[in-house]
Amino acid sequence: MQALYAVQKCEEANFELAQDHIEDIFTPDLNSMEVQDRALLKQNAKTAKKVFKSNYQSHQIKEEQDSNPEIRSAVSDAINLFQTNVKKDVSFVKKDMLEAVNTLLENYYLSLKLLIEFSDLAKEDVEKREKRLSESGKQVFKSELNLFHNKGIKILKEDDALQSEFIRFGTSWEDDMLDVQEWYRDFLKKADFYKEYILKNEPSFEEDVEVLNQICRQLILKNEAITNFMAERDLYWEENKSALKSMLKKSIKSLDEMTQHIELIELSANWEDDSEFFKELFQQTILHDEEYEKLISEFAQNWATDRIAAVDMIILKMAVAEMLNFPSIPVKVTINEYIELSKNYSTQKSKQFVNGLLDKISISLEKEDRIKKSGRGLIDNK
Repeated sequence: MQALYAVQKCEEANFELAQDHIEDIFTPDLNSMEVQDRALLKQNAKTAKKVFKSNYQSHQIKEEQDSNPEIRSAVSDAINLFQTNVKKDVSFVKKDMLEAVNTLLENYYLSLKLLIEFSDLAKEDVEKREKRLSESGKQVFKSELNLFHNKGIKILKEDDALQSEFIRFGTSWEDDMLDVQEWYRDFLKKADFYKEYILKNEPSFEEDVEVLNQICRQLILKNEAITNFMAERDLYWEENKSALKSMLKKSIKSLDEMTQHIELIELSANWEDDSEFFKELFQQTILHDEEYEKLISEFAQNWATDRIAAVDMIILKMAVAEMLNFPSIPVKVTINEYIELSKNYSTQKSKQFVNGLLDKISISLEKEDRIKKSGRGLIDNK
């Protein structure tokens, strides 16, 4: 969905660039020695932009429209510029869409690794202070090593599957250790929940797990310095942050003292198949954009197309694309999935709007025999 929204924004920007291109063509040449009719140039620019606006999504100008060769040439150039830029942007966004999934996983493992790094820094911090205080006969509190001895951290360090994923994704904070040290010193050590934790005498396993949960919630996902670091790595950080939060919460909650196990989250059991699905859904939605928008507008009673929220329109187009192009997915499953998307990403009223509209559209498409399901797609599809 984010990728399709990005394509829409790119198209809007490319439309403005093409309009600017027309303006440039009809801008008076200050270096020319010939007399130029500024009023005519301005009028030609206005006419050309109007012709462009009604033809920019096609590849040529309609025959019945302006016959002025200069205007037709300018509009043709603008259309070519628009189409070329859109094609490049779609290709880039499509590639970036798949890379974003890997980035989310990388940030997931990087976050778990950060817990381990904080634990090791806690030990280093105590050792340095012990060395300084030993000369005066003073000692640090044993509880200040709570994070280093954290039983949940021990599982993270010793879990073979997690260590293998660290290797697979090249998960390391080595190049950014100065940042990690700053986060530990300036944020973690000063956090109230952490101050309370290092005062506990031999914390329970549940207390050890809870402090890890607090580090994820209060620091990794909320601290401005850390979130800015993550945002620089992830173009879709604002959207992916909620997914990362859910993944970390589930993994931390799964820490088991008896089995010494942590559940690692997989975004897909079969990424090869799922990535093909993502690419095909993206492509079909882009390819039939005008057709699907026209279909949606026919059923959106009392709603002009431009009054439908941009995110809602994208959700509706994706749902229609899935209904028509993926025989193995039941219609009810499609509708439920996109209702959930609307709940998470759009307005409060979107759920009912999307639900009602998709129900009407699906019934109409089935009557017209345009929805053809097979295999699992026939389940609950009556």
